[in-house]
This record gives sequence, C-alpha cells and structure tokens, in this order.
Amino acid sequence: MIINRIVDLKMIYRQLYFLSCFLISGHCFAQYAKPDTAFLTLAKKHQEKLYDQFIHGQSRLYNGSEYRDYLSRNDEHPYFGEDDWAYGDILYDDEVYKNVPMFYDLSRDKVITEHILNGAKLELVSEKIMRFSLADHTFVRLRRNETRTISDGFYEVLYDGVTKVYARREKTLQQKVESNDIISRFEENNQLFILKNGIYFPVNKKGSVLEVFRDRKQDLKSLLNKNKINFNADRETGTVRLAEFYDAQNK
Repeated sequence: MIINRIVDLKMIYRQLYFLSCFLISGHCFAQYAKPDTAFLTLAKKHQEKLYDQFIHGQSRLYNGSEYRDYLSRNDEHPYFGEDDWAYGDILYDDEVYKNVPMFYDLSRDKVITEHILNGAKLELVSEKIMRFSLADHTFVRLRRNETRTISDGFYEVLYDGVTKVYARREKTLQQKVESNDIISRFEENNQLFILKNGIYFPVNKKGSVLEVFRDRKQDLKSLLNKNKINFNADRETGTVRLAEFYDAQNK
C-alpha cells in the first residue's frame, strides 16, 4: 500500500515539476524573454518544497505498518499523556528525526507517527527505536537482561546519572458491565527500576530502594527525614532524590 502510494507520488512530482517548468517558460515568453525575478523565485521555492516533502516522505521513518486506532467508549485511551498528537524527537534506525508528531500507546508498547504525505497513522518498528522524547519525557528501549528483571520495551528515563532510574509505564484495558452498559477503562501501572553496577533492581517501596543503596543506607534515611520527603506520596521523586544523593556521596 505504502509502496504503491510512493510510486504515485513520484508520478505526481514529475507532473508538478514539468507543469511548473511550463508555467515558467510560458511566463518568460509572455514577458518577451524578460524573466520576472519574483515569479522565478517563488516557483523555485515551490519546487524545493515539493522536493523536500517528497524526500522526507520516503525517509526510513515512514516504513512502519498501518496503526489501528482504539475506539473509545468513555473517553478512555491507551496513550501516554493526552489523547492528542505531541511533537518530539526520535532516534530511529540510527537517524535522528526532530519535531515528529507521535503517540505512545502504553497498552501495546508502540510508538505511532503520522505519515508526512498521506496522513496515515503508522506503527513504527520498535526494534529500530533507540530513544524518543515526548512532552518533555524521554524514553529509551531496553532489552531483557540475563537475570530477566526487565523485559524488552520502552522505559522512561527518570534519572540519568552514574546510577540510573527508569520507569516502565503500562496500561491494561479493563471492562465491566454496569446497568447493561459496558464500562471500559485503562488501568495504569508503573514499575520502577534502578540500574546500579550494571544490574537492574526492581523497586516499589522505600525499603527496596534503601536496600539497593545499603552501603549508604543510614545517610539516605537521614536525607529523607531532613528534607521531609514523603516517599509514599511520590515514590518516583523519592527514588530519584535518593539516587542523586547516592551518586553525590560516591564521587
């Protein structure tokens, strides 16, 4: 489908090119061989714009499969953030693309973009995505390690120091019947991981984080008390603060 459309676009591009050349030559002839500089400049810019769109449309970013939208019942959605296009950068197939319209489908762990030429929603090949940013959040693709504490997929980078803190974000569709109506909602689950000395540690409570940093355990407890950090209220911020302090103490 995409290949056929690209072939059609090539034909359209050639036709537009020859049409613009015809208009330029006709206009110049009408002016008794005195070219209208403004007209020529405008025509050239138009050709360059068409060419840029055509080249970008064939770029390696637009080689995914067609994405099927989730049909919402009650305004629920499977995406990260808002149910709308957000612009960000993506490192895809060893090439950086900037200001790309994207969705991140948490239920399928898939990144979706819009084809620049035909507006189709494309599901990008996950294995080719190394990193992407979306609404000021950065995600990287991690691979399952030998201990299988993490699985293949995208993880948000919460802290990128000597030690690192990642969040695995997921949404699972839940449906139930109420008064003969099907109520649908996505239940969100966030799992935190600390990367220390090449090992990924799953953490979900203050005690598990302190255990990862047990060589500085007492210092970290003092930090929590001194700064009145409510770990239970915001465990992501608490985990990041402890990782930052741990790295600072081990310089």
